[in-house]
Amino acid sequence: MANVSPQVEKLFNALKQAGAVGEDKAISAEKATALSKLPKAQCMNALQDLERKGVIKVKKKNNAVSYFLAKTELP
Repeated sequence: MANVSPQVEKLFNALKQAGAVGEDKAISAEKATALSKLPKAQCMNALQDLERKGVIKVKKKNNAVSYFLAKTELP
């Protein structure tokens, strides 16, 4: 895997294992934090990094925000 931090890689693998690979399987930031076992701040930074790279997409519904993988490989 390319130039990503260990936290980003850990979060990506956790999302992949959880099956968050489509809009209908999107998970919350809290669940992503629990699955990756990362501290909340590190998890949120990793989510933002993955979003910038286009690896995950954000699904917004009312006040809830969910995340799902748009790509199955890290850049």
